Amino acid sequence: MAVVAYELLYRASPSNRAAQIGDPGGATLEVIAGAALEIGLDRLAGGLPVHINFPEELLAKLPDLPLQAGRVVVEILEDVRASPQVFENIRTLRSRGHRIALDDYSPRGSDQRLLEVADMVKLEVTHPPPDELGRLARELRAAGLQLIAENVESREDFERCIGLGFTGFQGNFLHRPETFSARRVPVSRLGALRLAASLQSEGYSLDEVERLLSQDVSLSYRVMRCINSSYYNLPRKIDSIRQAIIILGVDTLRQLCGLLCLQGLDDRPPSLIVQAMTRARMCEQLGKLAGTRDAGPFFITGLFSLLNALLGLPTRKVVEELPLTPAVAKALIAGEGPLGEALQCTRAYERGVWDRAVYAHLAPHLIRAAYMNALFWAEQSQALLSHAT
Repeated sequence: MAVVAYELLYRASPSNRAAQIGDPGGATLEVIAGAALEIGLDRLAGGLPVHINFPEELLAKLPDLPLQAGRVVVEILEDVRASPQVFENIRTLRSRGHRIALDDYSPRGSDQRLLEVADMVKLEVTHPPPDELGRLARELRAAGLQLIAENVESREDFERCIGLGFTGFQGNFLHRPETFSARRVPVSRLGALRLAASLQSEGYSLDEVERLLSQDVSLSYRVMRCINSSYYNLPRKIDSIRQAIIILGVDTLRQLCGLLCLQGLDDRPPSLIVQAMTRARMCEQLGKLAGTRDAGPFFITGLFSLLNALLGLPTRKVVEELPLTPAVAKALIAGEGPLGEALQCTRAYERGVWDRAVYAHLAPHLIRAAYMNALFWAEQSQALLSHAT
């Protein structure tokens, strides 16, 4: 009668009492991102372990996840098949210190080979006939596996399971599920923006870009959703960040990450996000038209120029929190340098102050073309981002 662990489950909204999951892998990543990065495991479970469901797609292509080994028990869903890759990745999780639980196990529906890599087995106790449940419990205990009873609805269920040798119990008799939610706060937002800013470094190798992006589970997942959407219409599915970098190119991937980070600021007016996209593209176009070799700093300058409004923080404070180059920082704070001049031109064009909408001796028709290109690109990008939600 003491709490020894919690199970974390996905719900689309606080009002949803039942699971409505179209994308099991995405649901698990949302749980991990929310629990580990935003709400916090300590708030959810104190110092106790948490159980998280892993569908077959995640076990077959195991991502690098920010999971504390001693805190997270990996639950293998009942429909998972023990392919060689799944088996190898479960062993990898065990080698990292994670315990493995088989969820809703049954001899007829589950892959019995998974018992070899399990530490505990969860059994539904309300459906099997008593004789069958007792026989299965004895066999699993003899194999050295811990037994957890699921759907314990009454004291009678509880006492019967104790008699069968169960040592863990889960169900409404003991505790009813609670829904937790959390709004993204500036700290977590700045974390994603720091990553987007870091990716802009021209000196990063492919390996470093892959490593940086893989550190953010939620962002990595949304990048993969975008890349595999109908927007890009690639001939085959992309299933790794490295493939994405090779096919899209680092510059395109940097832009996509920056846009996805801004998309996470979902409590601000959508028009601000579109305006930031437009500024990013126009600054980039101005840089290219003026002959700059690397337009990446122009793009990030325009994209981050509205962070004060999006985050509700002074520009100087935001800049201090992000790993921006000195040139980008000067442009955002004081409008100085070529980047600052491109941003000032973009702002002037937005307001229709034509005598100030100038940059690097570019002809007016080129600046107008840059603005029209930026508007069109922002609309396209908005459609792309809708695939990541």
